[in-house]
Amino acid sequence: MFTRLLSTVLIIYFLASPAFAESLTLEEAIGIAIQNNPQLKAVQAKLGISEAEVKTAAARPNPNLVSNGGVAQDTYQAGIEQTIELGGKRRKRVAVARAQQAVVHSEIAEAILNLRADVRRAYTQLYLAQEREKAYEEILQNTEKLLDITQKREQAGDIAKLDVLQADITVANAKNDLQTLISQLVSARNHLNTLLNQPLETTLTLTTPSTFPQVITEVPSPEKTETGALKVAVQKTDFNLDRLIEVALQNRPEMQQNQNAQDAARQKLALAKANRIPNLSLSSGADIVIPGGNENQYNMFFATSVGIPIFNRQQGPIQRALAEQVQLQQAQSALKNQITLEVTNAYNAFFAHQDRVMRYETELFPKAQEIVEKSRRSFEEGKSSILIPLNAQQAYIDTRLGYLQAMVDMQDAISDLERAIGTGL
Repeated sequence: MFTRLLSTVLIIYFLASPAFAESLTLEEAIGIAIQNNPQLKAVQAKLGISEAEVKTAAARPNPNLVSNGGVAQDTYQAGIEQTIELGGKRRKRVAVARAQQAVVHSEIAEAILNLRADVRRAYTQLYLAQEREKAYEEILQNTEKLLDITQKREQAGDIAKLDVLQADITVANAKNDLQTLISQLVSARNHLNTLLNQPLETTLTLTTPSTFPQVITEVPSPEKTETGALKVAVQKTDFNLDRLIEVALQNRPEMQQNQNAQDAARQKLALAKANRIPNLSLSSGADIVIPGGNENQYNMFFATSVGIPIFNRQQGPIQRALAEQVQLQQAQSALKNQITLEVTNAYNAFFAHQDRVMRYETELFPKAQEIVEKSRRSFEEGKSSILIPLNAQQAYIDTRLGYLQAMVDMQDAISDLERAIGTGL
């Protein structure tokens, strides 16, 4: 009764919520997040700012209107003054702005990489919650069947009332676990919808992630090899650690960002040195002389001015640019060490979790299922007490949930490894 009522409530809730028409794959979720995620859009908006900086750097000085008049001499001058930048200052300013724009591109690449990792984690957590829901529903059905058997045997006088109470408590705990899981399922769904920038109530039907083994819900037919071992379709992934580290150093956005920042520092140094060269100012216009008579005299005047770099020779900007280069070079060395450490740790964690999954599939899960079936038959035949199948059922629950968690941990390890190498596997 409880299960039917709970299922009805869930169906009404999810039917009332908007949903994707088809199942959502992991790569589709990542694509939607890249298109819609507001945090990523905020980082991408920096491109507009950097493009404005390029235009500002490329701007030429405006001309000045100059005039000069002397009442005593009856002489007036009016003309235009134009500053001419020497030493390629404008070109070097543009180079600095372009280099800083490249840093922004690297920041966007890093934000996308982080978003991919976040979506993968949120996706697998929601997938885990959905699979755990299936597991708990199956567990509840099995415990209810076991309770029904104990009640019949107690009525027949085969077992004591205490065995019925034991089974009844197990069913109640299974119902509580299922209720708790529903809250976790909604929370996981909301997290993924937030990353996708979808309404929180949007229902997501997820497909099995790649390299994510399907959950076994029934005891498989025992296909044996010549040695008698159970034959399973599990293939161990093979990565070369040195190659992954090499790929990481080439692809990590942080490395590219550091290199772009070093280029920007070099361009700033070139600009600071160019700013030591003074600019040239040229003026030209009409020179009007009003004599004592009625006829005015018109002449042309020309003037030039140039700064003398005596006190300010850009010592501060040059020293700052040189210091930035040294700091960025040191940061690059530290970054290489950090990336190597991250790749190595993620590499080791992946294989550790993969071994856990394989062990669950080849050893723990099949044995736990077999014990549940045998202990149930033993109790039905009156050969054991209720504690035997209950303990076996609890061991099965722990094994199945541990199996699901191991698969999620493996997916998280894949996410960490992809994040560490800066690209998809």
